[in-house]
Amino acid sequence: MSIAEIFQIIIDKIIYLAKTYYKDKKAFYDDIIEKNRRGDGIFCKEPRMLGEYILKIVFFLLLFSIFWLLVDTMYNLYIYLKLTLFSYIKENPRLIDSPLFIQVKKLYYFNDYFSIDLFFLIFVTTPIFILIKLWILEKAKGEHHHFNYLKVYCFLIMAIGLLYYLMVYKNITALGKRMNYVNNVIYNNINADFINSQKICNYLNKRSDFDYDFIYGKCNDIKSNMSISKLYNYIKTVTDDIQQNIAPMANISIEKFKTLKDKNGKLYKDKIISALFTFQIIKYYIDIDLVDEAKDFFAAYNIIYFNKINVVRQKINPILYLRFDDIMFFTKNYDYNERMAESFGDNKDIYNYIYSEFSRIQNNVQNVVVDIFNIVSYKLISVYAYYFVMFIILVISLIIYIYNN
Repeated sequence: MSIAEIFQIIIDKIIYLAKTYYKDKKAFYDDIIEKNRRGDGIFCKEPRMLGEYILKIVFFLLLFSIFWLLVDTMYNLYIYLKLTLFSYIKENPRLIDSPLFIQVKKLYYFNDYFSIDLFFLIFVTTPIFILIKLWILEKAKGEHHHFNYLKVYCFLIMAIGLLYYLMVYKNITALGKRMNYVNNVIYNNINADFINSQKICNYLNKRSDFDYDFIYGKCNDIKSNMSISKLYNYIKTVTDDIQQNIAPMANISIEKFKTLKDKNGKLYKDKIISALFTFQIIKYYIDIDLVDEAKDFFAAYNIIYFNKINVVRQKINPILYLRFDDIMFFTKNYDYNERMAESFGDNKDIYNYIYSEFSRIQNNVQNVVVDIFNIVSYKLISVYAYYFVMFIILVISLIIYIYNN
């Protein structure tokens, strides 16, 4: 017997079993509907039509839940295989291009003791609702020996899912805590006033009718608009405001400078530190060819409007844009050159204080980024390993079903 003939026999067997399974479950469904019409249903004996509608909804939700489990399993396997292959062929990929790191994108931080992938949580808990629906339908039928393979698979999804989470709990919690911390620090130190006042992003208008790369609301032209001169100019506008409204920069001590605020109640020191921080991140993106990522991250709705409007939208995680060979955000120094001295009103003491505060923040961020990299790369078991195990169990279950029938 040739391989083609063996393959054809297997296909014919699968088709036959699929038809048999469909006929069996259709007979099961038709029977519980008929029992309801005779007045033997478990829902709303009068009017009977309402009970029938409830049973149909339960059955539809059962099919939808099963379909979602299968689709989600296949989708996660596709993502895993795609990114695994991609990581081998792409030179210096981003962290988000790795199946190890993309799971971080779906990680939700509740508190310092509990973080979880919400899609994983939905996947693991869906079998609970499937089993409830099966119990309702089998109670309506009056028999409880149907869907045995499906029940076993549901229990395995929950049991293995719980085991997986217990195994990764320590690392997933540490990861969630660090991701929450570093994202808060980064977003709290992005200076939208610096971006807007220095016209670093072109949000609204094309440079010309032929600017086909323009996307409304994104940070267009960031590469051509960015220069160190704009950072010097912004710092000078801050120090000029101090000199016009408070005192000459040369007469201001560090202790006094720490408490000075502008007319909106914003500390001047925070405005300058966040400008340095923002410029450094933009420089990082541009230097390692992440211009499209910079356009997304510094988009109007991600940076400027997000906290001012009520919209369900997930902020971009800037850590995932880092490249594997360049996970050091902050590697540039701001020298106290002639332009920098002019920007600070020739007050080097205040410059030194600002630079030390900026360095403290950047070192904290950098240390946490390294922690995140080490946890995901060397300690955390990928969630895709769980989906792969469930796929293998599904295949084995189908093989056993085919063999036994």
